[in-house]
Amino acid sequence: MERVRALPESRSVFHLTGPDDYLVHVAVADAADLQRLVLDEFTSRREVARVETRLIFQQWECGPLLPPRSEAAEPGEARGES
Repeated sequence: MERVRALPESRSVFHLTGPDDYLVHVAVADAADLQRLVLDEFTSRREVARVETRLIFQQWECGPLLPPRSEAAEPGEARGES
């Protein structure tokens, strides 16, 4: 994990549930750079069984991954604690 996070192309790394273990968001200059990254940095590693790539055409910011906590609710209040 630290090796992937240290790559200059890496933007975000997510540990997932489901059929895929990880999602690595990378930024590359072009298709040749993506090919080099996939072949040299990912599939050359014995612990990597499979790599799939997806291209991002557009991105919209939607805020943080988790919704903000309600300011009205104090810690423990939602669980009925006093």
